[in-house]
Amino acid sequence: MARKAPFRERLSRRTAILRGRTGRSLPGRGPNHPSLFFHLPKCGGTSLSEAMYATVPFNQRIGVIDAVATRRAASILHFGVDDPQKCHEDRDTGQLTFDLREGALLQHMAWDTMLIHGHVFWSERAWDHFGARYKYVTIMRDPVARMISNFRMTQRSGIVTEDLDTYLQGPIARRHAQVYLRYLVGTNDINAPEVPAALDTAMARLQNFALIGFLDRTEAFLKAYLALFGVQLRMPKLNAAPGETPDLTPSQKAAIDALCAPDVALFDEARRLFPDG
Repeated sequence: MARKAPFRERLSRRTAILRGRTGRSLPGRGPNHPSLFFHLPKCGGTSLSEAMYATVPFNQRIGVIDAVATRRAASILHFGVDDPQKCHEDRDTGQLTFDLREGALLQHMAWDTMLIHGHVFWSERAWDHFGARYKYVTIMRDPVARMISNFRMTQRSGIVTEDLDTYLQGPIARRHAQVYLRYLVGTNDINAPEVPAALDTAMARLQNFALIGFLDRTEAFLKAYLALFGVQLRMPKLNAAPGETPDLTPSQKAAIDALCAPDVALFDEARRLFPDG
């Protein structure tokens, strides 16, 4: 849940989750399967996660692998300082945070947590040991729009301080452009020569998802989720980023398209695999 939301909004959202969980706590009213919500950044996941929380009965656990808390914990473990920026996913040290999150993911799966949610990388260990039990769910967004949204967010947070042209030449832009590739392969940085093999791996892992939805096809996703899990999601639109999309020069657009090419290929393959998602 958004930490900086006004108090009344946070209270309203928490009340909606509690109300939903109360109704689902009657026998036979909860989800049909345990699930992992594989949260890809800047794809509408906050709205979806809160809707999913509201479907879990009170006698079942919700495992939230919190983004900021895991950054802080990784910073303390590896550098001895409580700094949420030190091991941010966009930085060179981001892998340390993802390694910590894998441990949390395995803990929750071993604990039979009903719903697990977080910005986690694909874990072969999780899949090998728990893939037969958990249904994997995610939601995607057009990769170019997603990258621009990520750029704007990191500008607001101070992680990116340079202009767009300088940003596009650096490693943070590459990480923003290749979110789907990085998350599905399970590593924070993929060098250019490694991209073709990584893309093959990521393509294969898309087939292990029980459901992939798309931000521009929300109604179709909600119907598919109901059919799979037997529960209806009530999904308001939350966390809309302020401001307008920047005007791009032809060279900037070409650079973004080139950086996003692997994620565009994955997005198109997901559309093919889940046309009703």
